[in-house]
This record gives sequence, C-alpha cells and structure tokens, in this order.
Amino acid sequence: MAKTSAIDSDLLIGFALDLFEEHAGDNLDEPDLNYYLEQCDSAAAVELVSAFNDWQEVADLTQDQLDNDYIEVRIGLMEDDEFDLIYARVLLKANQKQLDEFSQIKWKR
Repeated sequence: MAKTSAIDSDLLIGFALDLFEEHAGDNLDEPDLNYYLEQCDSAAAVELVSAFNDWQEVADLTQDQLDNDYIEVRIGLMEDDEFDLIYARVLLKANQKQLDEFSQIKWKR
C-alpha cells in the first residue's frame, strides 16, 4: 500500500463510494446494478488495497508512483468474508483531501 504516512481511510472510502453512487448507473449493466442494489444492505463491502499495476495503462503512472502515492478502493459484494463480485475499482491519491482532486474508476465488465 502507498507509503504515505497518514492515509485517511475513512475519507478515501467515502470519496470512492460517492463516485460509485454518482456514476454506477451510467457504467454498470442494468442487471448488475439491480443485483447490487438488491444485495447491498446485506452484502455490500469496500476494501482499501494497494494499487495494482494494471492502472498504468489508464492513468499514465509508473509502478513506483502507484506503490508510493496511490491506493485502490474496491466496491462490491461479499460472500463468506471474500469479495464475490467487484463492481468498481477506484484509484485515488493516498493523501487526497478533496473528491475532485484525482480519480480513475475501472468498472465491472
């Protein structure tokens, strides 16, 4: 995970959820969105993880930048304490303080 000294996990997760809610209707297939909405009260989950190297292709970042300065928030549904479905992966700066500062989203396809 990013080596930034003080990651505000709650703030970053909040940003990711705000982005997900704002853009899910335009980026998820209707059956996926409907299933998520049906299941979200009992199985919705978010997870803060290290940014994977596949972000380099969409965000024009080096692996070193991803490792040191960015985090990924996964949003999906859990089953048996594991992600069953991931609907969005949100890339944010680890030290981000405002929602509109930076974001990239990879949606379930």
